[in-house]
Amino acid sequence: MTDMTLGEGIALLQRRGRLVKGLLVVGFVAILLVLIGQAAELYGYVSLAEDAVVEGLNALYFGVATADLLLELTTSVIFCMWTYRAAANIKAAGVLGLTFTPAWAVGWHFVPFANFFRPYQAMRQIWNSSHGSSDESSSGGNGLLIGWWGLWSFSVAVSIVASMASFDAVSPDEEREVLILSMLYSVTNLLLYPLAIRLVDRVTRAQRDRLTAAATFA
Repeated sequence: MTDMTLGEGIALLQRRGRLVKGLLVVGFVAILLVLIGQAAELYGYVSLAEDAVVEGLNALYFGVATADLLLELTTSVIFCMWTYRAAANIKAAGVLGLTFTPAWAVGWHFVPFANFFRPYQAMRQIWNSSHGSSDESSSGGNGLLIGWWGLWSFSVAVSIVASMASFDAVSPDEEREVLILSMLYSVTNLLLYPLAIRLVDRVTRAQRDRLTAAATFA
């Protein structure tokens, strides 16, 4: 990635932060609509079964579900780009406390098993360094960070279980169980997204307000 000054990096972080928060807001609405569709499917009003006719309410439900999936993928990519820039800004400012490289602050999300704890450690350090603390044991932001990561991890776990169950679902009861798991996934994300918005906002503002000053007096 092209080298940039700390000021340019913080400006880029702010742009990415605004984009992530916008996507999360739109995604929240999309998930809410999907959840309504899932409830309608549970009671037999709509269906996404292979033999279902894709028209009317079924077509609307399919469109919303597809849009939600694309939003989730896009948001994940932009969130990773925001995380990379947040870590890179800390390195550029020479602030102590971040032991992860910007690449690994993102990369641990894609390492099986480690992705349930290493990304949290990276975000914990990003939070601390952005807020002027190099102490990894700092309790600042604990509620927000633990809530965000707990819901994120639970969401990933439910998604994996639901995907595995969908491959083996042949009976109506098994398909109903998959649908209930999918609804649980949607509810979890409805709780997760507001916390993610707040996390992105708090870290971005901390870097804008404090990181430049920390670099100046380092």
